[in-house]
Amino acid sequence: MQIHLDNRLLSVAKLVLPGKAVADIGTDHNCLPVYLVMNGISPKVIASDKARGPFNNACQLVELLSLDKQIDMRFGDGLQILRPGEVTTICISGMGGHLIANIIEDALDVAVTTKRLVLQPQNNVSSLRRFLICNGWRIVAEDIATDRGFYYQIIAAERGAMKLNDQQAEFGPCLLAAPHPLLGEYMQLKLSDLEALIEQISDKPGENVLERLRALHFKADQIKDLLYRYGREDYAN
Repeated sequence: MQIHLDNRLLSVAKLVLPGKAVADIGTDHNCLPVYLVMNGISPKVIASDKARGPFNNACQLVELLSLDKQIDMRFGDGLQILRPGEVTTICISGMGGHLIANIIEDALDVAVTTKRLVLQPQNNVSSLRRFLICNGWRIVAEDIATDRGFYYQIIAAERGAMKLNDQQAEFGPCLLAAPHPLLGEYMQLKLSDLEALIEQISDKPGENVLERLRALHFKADQIKDLLYRYGREDYAN
């Protein structure tokens, strides 16, 4: 039986440190752990979920494929199911950026003993990057994946010091340093969303609205500057 990952999870798998134990937190259907084991990327994966239905389904897949020696299923919440130093890579994907930050913060004693975090937030990506930097992680690799019309950023972080400016927090220091093929499209999507929001609230009265408009225009101008910088004048017009 072959396991085929979507582009989002495939990008997560590519950032896993090979040959070492991995934890997949909130595994859902267990596709990532099975892929990592069956493709020889990881000799052992600890897969967890706190929802009984997805957990049971994941266990059934492990049993069906006779992978119980390589995939250790654990029922529980966040990183609480791990012991410090038990895995080399921790993967957390398909959750909001704030929730991912909370999961890490709630078990910092475990998180700091792993070599790498591979994170795929559904939203609030800039907040998650700032959380990582403020808590002693540096971003070492990044990717963008597109799937069914949605764009996803994937972040790999390891222990260390790093500084971020606003643009790096929003679009990723690694993605900006070596521009990703999808970066221009992703920036344009963010710019279009900002411009739609500006148009939506521009006729509304109030000092608070004016303040928000100034902030939105500033953010839009930053994105346009980036698009020009990376030779995407057609997008920035």
